[in-house]
Amino acid sequence: MPSVSPGELAAQLGSIFYFVVCPMLLLVATGYAIQRRAGLDPQTLSRINFNFCVPGIIFYSVVGSNIRLGEAAQGFLFTVAMVASMCVLTKLVAKLTRVPAGQHHAMMMSTMFYNAGNYGLPLQDLAFRAASLSAEARAAQVFVMIGQNLTTFTLGILLASSGRANRTFKDFVRDVLRFPPLYALAAGLITVLIRHLLGDDAPAVAKALRPFWDALAYVKDSFIGLALLTLGAQLALVKREEQPYPVGLTVLMRLAGGPLLGLAMVHLFGLKGFLAQVMWISTGLPSAVNSMLLCMEFENHPGFLARTVFYATLASPLTLTVVIFFAQGNFIEALKLPG
Repeated sequence: MPSVSPGELAAQLGSIFYFVVCPMLLLVATGYAIQRRAGLDPQTLSRINFNFCVPGIIFYSVVGSNIRLGEAAQGFLFTVAMVASMCVLTKLVAKLTRVPAGQHHAMMMSTMFYNAGNYGLPLQDLAFRAASLSAEARAAQVFVMIGQNLTTFTLGILLASSGRANRTFKDFVRDVLRFPPLYALAAGLITVLIRHLLGDDAPAVAKALRPFWDALAYVKDSFIGLALLTLGAQLALVKREEQPYPVGLTVLMRLAGGPLLGLAMVHLFGLKGFLAQVMWISTGLPSAVNSMLLCMEFENHPGFLARTVFYATLASPLTLTVVIFFAQGNFIEALKLPG
């Protein structure tokens, strides 16, 4: 990275924070304020996101994405590998720090699953807007979101429900099949295949179906505002609890351990350039709200998850500002791991 003075460094970090992170904080703060004043129903807002906005943006992004298939596969596999690596690392840290065994799965969910959708998409959009790469950044981040959602609603359900009595494999499968974005992803991939098979006839078919595509565009445009508003409303409901949880350690692992591990994974996967920047930034995102919702549903230390999401979200603008600064320099290319 080029040499800069402390003043120049502070100015660059301040610019990233103000123009990239601040717009999202304003929407989150708005949701927080409305929840405190008007008492919104966060469960209803979450269901709208989960059943309407997220499937819509996944389908729209898969079909409309200009990202190459190889890059999409790399982004997806990178995310799954990050989840698996954070799972192992968190389990090891939990044992070494003597976190009670009953809290291990909740702690793992806090670090493995990060807010790739309602935080990650707008962050990537803003981070690369100055370079006119917002659309490409969102397209790459969508495959991070797909990887996160698939693992959250498969492995995450397994972890969250592990403490519930009389839980059967059939119950697990049924919960997974209730995951709407799975069907949106499948529909998007089938649509891309059909478009390929149609060949020269594809534009005519697309023109005939334009009203449906325009409707999806409206859904896509509504996602960021509604999702960040929902996140703020959910954070307003976090309550203090007397039971001790390793919240500080968990937040540190998510916001600092995630990017450090992510940097190693970027080199392990051989990612370069723009895709490497997007993938590395994604590893610094705060804990996912979906993890909190799963733990609420299965009564698996929901207070632990709620507090972790709250404090990780509050602290993330500072840590992500630093990650974005390094990612958008030539730090990734300059740092060569041994071997």
